[in-house]
Amino acid sequence: MMRIYLTCLAIWGLAAVLVFAGTAAYAGDEGWPEQSVLNGYLEEGARANPGLQAAFARFDAALDKVPQARAWPDPRLSFGVFTVPVETRTGPQRMRYGVSQMLPWFGKRELKATVAEREAAALLAQAQGVKLALFREIEAAYFEYAYLGKALESAREELEILKYFEALVEARYTVSTATYADFTRVQVERAKAEERIASLDDYRLPLSERLRTLLGRPAGEVLPMPVGVPLMDTGWDDKQITAAVTEHNLVLTALDAKAEAADAAAVLARKEFIPDLTVGVESIYTDAPRMAGVVNEGKDPVAITFGINLPFDQEAREAAVRQAKNSARATRLERADKVAGLEAQASRLLFGVRDGSRRLGLLLDTIVPKARQNLEASMDAYQAGKASMLDLLTAEKTLIELNLQYHRVLTDQAVRLADLDMLAGEEIPRKFVQAPATAGKEQARDLRVSLTTPEASK
Repeated sequence: MMRIYLTCLAIWGLAAVLVFAGTAAYAGDEGWPEQSVLNGYLEEGARANPGLQAAFARFDAALDKVPQARAWPDPRLSFGVFTVPVETRTGPQRMRYGVSQMLPWFGKRELKATVAEREAAALLAQAQGVKLALFREIEAAYFEYAYLGKALESAREELEILKYFEALVEARYTVSTATYADFTRVQVERAKAEERIASLDDYRLPLSERLRTLLGRPAGEVLPMPVGVPLMDTGWDDKQITAAVTEHNLVLTALDAKAEAADAAAVLARKEFIPDLTVGVESIYTDAPRMAGVVNEGKDPVAITFGINLPFDQEAREAAVRQAKNSARATRLERADKVAGLEAQASRLLFGVRDGSRRLGLLLDTIVPKARQNLEASMDAYQAGKASMLDLLTAEKTLIELNLQYHRVLTDQAVRLADLDMLAGEEIPRKFVQAPATAGKEQARDLRVSLTTPEASK
């Protein structure tokens, strides 16, 4: 009995700790300025999110079933009145009364408590899974919000460049060194950039609302836009992550607990073939006899009673055993099927992480620098009259799009790692580093400096 109490206490203690353990994997690394903000959001979500609170409330309710399952059946008090007193030598008997207690067969109460305990453990694993799912959603919402900021930044940089291009073409058009088609082409691109900025600005509210809802904050608050998405690196290799997925995944943990509960239920069902014993004490209220001098006159007789239930319905009990065994078998088959699916999902995510790292390196070290060189070459060619404004716009747009693609890959990488946390059943330790800049905020200024002014081109 003490072991079960200690087990329940340990389960509850683990639940209380894990609610707020989500930020531990990120602690101690200050390579990314926004890390404290994200950690604060995770802790806030763990404290205030209604869905997570509901999951742990269900676990609390299941844990309260354990002492109920372990409890003894209530004693039974019986009372009866004879409609006609029974005349006996010691006096007329008028009523009978007694108390009895059913004694379940050895081990039944412990098995019932074990079933309830394992069912509670399954709900605990589910609650922990809800916690990791919540953290994944918060991180995904946060990084998508940060990506929106980068998309807005790129769009505004592009608009600033296009405004300068427009002024440049307009000045050259007045001296017949640029065509009207160049002038209208820049105007069309500027209008498209302005429309894109308006659309991205309008998209801010839905993303803020998504994050606000996950944090459990009141309606109406618009959250500040994050600065950016970090570059992430985990110290675990693919084998460690795959091992964590197959050994510690919370869905598998819940299925294991359910299978153990079904096993205990099968043992309990087999014990139902054994009768339970009922013991009691019974007495009869007896009046004084009509004749004096009778031995034991007026004394109430006392009887110790014993009884057992008769398990006649063997078919029903056999069906209960089969039901429990089939439930355990189905749960274990479901687990085996889930393992295969989790391994495939982990493999896909790990490929995405590796591919994302490769693409980030390629963009940062090769593609973006080449695109900048192409833009600079297009500038020189345009100034020399060997390239059109379309060539210059194409080179500029390519660099802007590659810069945005870089931040898109960073965002997808961060979300994939959050997905791996869910699969692994724990936060995979990783290091956050400020992402290196590609084009950056100085791009528009650099272009204005590099391009020849309208007066110098005359």
